[in-house]
Amino acid sequence: MNTDQNSPADTIRQISLHQASLLAYILALHPDRSEAQDILQETNVVLWQKIGEFRPGTNFRAWAFRIAYLQTLAHFKRTKRSHWLGFSTELIETLADEAEPLLTDLEQRQRALRHCVEKLPAQDRDIVRAHYESEQPLAELSARLGRSVGALKQVLFRVRRTLRACIEIQLTEGAGDV
Repeated sequence: MNTDQNSPADTIRQISLHQASLLAYILALHPDRSEAQDILQETNVVLWQKIGEFRPGTNFRAWAFRIAYLQTLAHFKRTKRSHWLGFSTELIETLADEAEPLLTDLEQRQRALRHCVEKLPAQDRDIVRAHYESEQPLAELSARLGRSVGALKQVLFRVRRTLRACIEIQLTEGAGDV
């Protein structure tokens, strides 16, 4: 890899690595999930187009957040006429300043979550994946598994509690980088 530029593969890896954080950051600035996802896609395009401006060895995440911030501002300016509620630039700046520190450990938490999900018993892991990753409604899942919705709610409650404890242990032990 050239020391002055990122390779296309590294660029894709960096952009992919920060998708969840970028979306969470944009959602902190813009309350509409659908529009936030549009802003994320616009941000991804700009990140790709401007990758030559990024200097390896510096903080990619901070650079990407700045572009997401600017794309969110641009989106507000474009749509301001069609919305009855507009946010001032000052409010968006305040939201951005407060949101970024809250998202600093999101990637670590996600790695810890993936690690902890893998440690679940297979049956619990399958229920979690069906419900959360595939977004299968509990009614459909209960019919497929032959269990009541109430029983599945209890399983999910117990699993969420287990995952929360496991994630906290992973982060406390510094093993969130698994």
